[in-house]
Amino acid sequence: MKTTKKMMLFVATLFVATFALSSCLSDDNETKVPTVEEQAGYQRTMAGTYGSTLRFFYPSFNNVVKYDSLKHYSWDVTADSTITMRNFPVCKLDSAIVISKDNHSDSAVEFAALRTAIHESNATAKLTAKYFVPNDKYFVEYGYSFPVFPMTIKQSFFYNGKSHDVYFMFDVSGTYGGKFLSSNFTDRVFEYNMVLSGICVDKYSAEGLISTQYFRQVLITCSTK
Repeated sequence: MKTTKKMMLFVATLFVATFALSSCLSDDNETKVPTVEEQAGYQRTMAGTYGSTLRFFYPSFNNVVKYDSLKHYSWDVTADSTITMRNFPVCKLDSAIVISKDNHSDSAVEFAALRTAIHESNATAKLTAKYFVPNDKYFVEYGYSFPVFPMTIKQSFFYNGKSHDVYFMFDVSGTYGGKFLSSNFTDRVFEYNMVLSGICVDKYSAEGLISTQYFRQVLITCSTK
C-alpha cells in the first residue's frame, strides 16, 4: 500500500511538472494548455475498451527484436485518466533478464532461477497507467497523442527454496505514450507503448535493483492491429 501511494504521488508530481513545463512553453511557442474541463472532455472522448495485439520486444544492436505477442488482448480506458490491463502477462517479461553463457557466478545462477520462475509461472497482474493530453502540441488529425505513466507491478515468485517479492518498474519519464484516433466516432483507435525499465528483487529500492549486467529493457506495444 505504501508503495502504491508513493507511486501515485510520483505520477501526480509528474503531471504537475509537465503542465508547468507546458505553461512555460506556451509563453514562447504559443502552446495552449487545456483547462480542467477541456482535459476531462478529451478523456471522456477517449474512454472505452480497446485492443487487439500485445507485443514484446527487446533491444539488440540498436534494433528491436519481437520475441512474443498476444492476440485478442484488451485494455480499458476511463475518463479519470486511467488505462487498465486486468490480466497483464507478467510471465512474458522473463526476457528482461539476460545472462551470458560464460557467466557462472552466484548472481548469474540466482537471476537464471528468477527468469525461469517468471517464465514458468504463467503469472498475470493488474497493470494500470495514467495518461493525459499536456497541450495542443499533442493534437493530431482526428485525435490526440499523450504520454503514459505505468504503475509498478509487484509479484511474488518462489525459486531457490524461497519466496521473493519482485517489482517490475516501467519508464515514467513521459517519453513513451500513444495516440487516440477517431474520424467518425465509431472506428476508434487507442494505441500506446510502455517500456519495462527495471526490476527490483525483495526490496523496492536501489539495493534491490537488478544491475544492467543482467537486465535489459523490454518494449511493450499495445496495438489495435
